[in-house]
Amino acid sequence: MILVLILSPCLSVYGYGGEKSVKIKNVAVMPFGSFTVGAHPFDFTRLITDHLINNKFSIIPQDVLEEFLVKKRVRRTDLLDRATIREMGMSLSADALMVGSVGVLAGGENPRIAISAQMIDCIDSSLVWANTTSYTGEDFATLLGIGKIWSLQKLIEVAVTDLLTGLPTEIRVHDEPARPFEIAQASFFPKILKGGQATHVSIEVREITGKAVDIKAFVLGTEVVLKSDDGRWYTGTLTAPSIEGEYPLRVYVTDQENTLFRMDDLAQLRVDNTPPEVAISFRQGLISPNNDGIMDDIFFFPELLKTDTLEVWRVEIADEAGRIVRSEEGTGGLPGGFIWRGENNKYKQVNDGTYFCRLILEDKAGNRSVTPKKSIVVDTTPPEVKLVLADEGDKEITLGVEIRDVSGIGDWELIIYDRKGDQAGEFDGKGDMPRMLTCVKSTQGGPSPEKEGFLAYSLEVGDIAGNRLKREKEPLKPPEPEKPEEELPGKKGVWVEDF
Repeated sequence: MILVLILSPCLSVYGYGGEKSVKIKNVAVMPFGSFTVGAHPFDFTRLITDHLINNKFSIIPQDVLEEFLVKKRVRRTDLLDRATIREMGMSLSADALMVGSVGVLAGGENPRIAISAQMIDCIDSSLVWANTTSYTGEDFATLLGIGKIWSLQKLIEVAVTDLLTGLPTEIRVHDEPARPFEIAQASFFPKILKGGQATHVSIEVREITGKAVDIKAFVLGTEVVLKSDDGRWYTGTLTAPSIEGEYPLRVYVTDQENTLFRMDDLAQLRVDNTPPEVAISFRQGLISPNNDGIMDDIFFFPELLKTDTLEVWRVEIADEAGRIVRSEEGTGGLPGGFIWRGENNKYKQVNDGTYFCRLILEDKAGNRSVTPKKSIVVDTTPPEVKLVLADEGDKEITLGVEIRDVSGIGDWELIIYDRKGDQAGEFDGKGDMPRMLTCVKSTQGGPSPEKEGFLAYSLEVGDIAGNRLKREKEPLKPPEPEKPEEELPGKKGVWVEDF
C-alpha cells in the first residue's frame, strides 16, 4: 500500500523575496500502525520516532498530536489538508510532519516488509522528502545462501533504518511574510454546466495567525461578487461563459498588513454545450428466446464516440406501436454492454415481431442525446410451409410451395413419395425454397392404377433463428378451389361503400 498525500494549490504572494533555510527541529509523526505477526507485536510508530530521536530530532508527543487531530476531526492521514497542516505547525510548534504506511508485513522462512514515509513542511505544507523500502529475507543472501535474514524483527530494523536514511535537516522556504490564513477549499456548484447557466461559488477561508480583510474572486475578467455571514465561508453566483472550455477560479486576498496574495486554479469550471455522441451496435438484429441454445439472447454494445462525463443513461426497447416493453437506466459511465433475452419489464416473454432499441444519454451539463432506433426481430415460431400438388402426370409430379417466416429460411430438406410409397424425389438447399418443384415418378413395376394409394412428402425446414419445422409422410393434396366472391350487403347489383 503506497500512501499519497494530495495538497491544495500553493498560495503565492506578490513580491517574492529570496529563499532561506529553516532548521527542522520538531517533528510530528502520524501513526504508522501496530501489527502482530505470530505472537510478536510491532509498533511502527514507536520504531519511526526512536530513529528520529537518534537522528537528533525532537518529537511532538503522541498524546498532544492526537488531541489536536481529535479537535480537527482528522481520523486518517488522507484527510489532512493544507490548512490543517499549517495549523498543526502553529499550534504544536512543529516544523515538519512525518506520514507513512506499512504495505506488506509477513513472517515465516522468508520474511517480507514494504514501508513508505513522507516528510511535509508545516510552514507551507509542501513535500520535502519521501522514501520507500521493500525487502525480503532472501534479498540479503549470497550465492551460497549466506547472509539471509530469517528474523522478521531484524528485517524490520534494517528496513526502517534504510527508509530514514537521507532525511533532510533543513527546509528551504521563501523569505516572505507569513501567510495569516489559508483557503481550505474552493468550489463551483455545479462545476460542469452549459454556457450561460448560473453556478454557485463557495470559498472557505481558514485563519492561521490573522484575518483576511478583503477577498475577491474572478473567472477570466469577470468578478464574482462574494458575500459572507461569518468571515469564513464566502459565496457568490456566476453566469458561466458561453464558449466551451475550462475556466479556473482566481482569488485575491488582502490581509491585515495590506499584503495582497493571489491564488490560481483553486477550482475549475467546465462549460460543455455539446450533447454526448454515442452509437449502439450488435452483430445481428435477431433473437429467438425459446431456450433452445440458439440465438436465445442478443448482446449490443454502446460506444461513447467522444469523451464526456455522463450523468444518467437509459436504454429502451419498444414494439412497433411505440410501447416500451423493456427499459433500464443508470447513473455515471455506460456499461460495457446490454443483454436482452426477449423479456419485458415484468420478465415475461414478448410476442414475435420487430422491436426497436435506442439509448438516451444526459451528461453532467444537462446536454441530452438520443441514438437512432435499431431494429431487433424476435422470432420463436417455426416457418409456415404449405405444399400442394400442382400437377400429376404419368411421369412427373409438380408441387407448389408457399413459405412464410419472420427471420428468413436457413436450410430445408424435402422427400416426395409416389402412390406406391416409393421415394420419387429428394431436394435440399440453403435459403428460400423454390416456388415450384418437379420430380420424376418411379416406373418400377409398371404404372400405378389411378387413385391407388396417395402422394406424400417429408419435410424439415429451419429458419436462421434456429426454429425448425418437421413433417413426416404428410399427404399431398391438390390446391383448394377458389371460393366465389360473396355479394356485398345491400341491393343486388348496387355498389356499397363501407368504411
